[in-house]
Amino acid sequence: MKLIDNARDWWKMLSVQVMAIWSAAIVAWPLLEPQQRMDLLAFLGIPPNWINGVLALVMFLTFLLARVKKQDKLEPKEET
Repeated sequence: MKLIDNARDWWKMLSVQVMAIWSAAIVAWPLLEPQQRMDLLAFLGIPPNWINGVLALVMFLTFLLARVKKQDKLEPKEET
């Protein structure tokens, strides 16, 4: 298996950070009381029967944007 050149900097990658945040949210969601979940959905304006589709779309878009965004902190610094 070949790794990317900067695999040692995995923790700096925005895509990894976004994945960690979404993973924490997925774990935390069932821990909320049902009324808290309904209140949060109402606050966000998401009908309860849309939650799966909305979350899937938002997760996909954030993963995609995090993956394609140029991350200057991952570029090797040029010696002057």
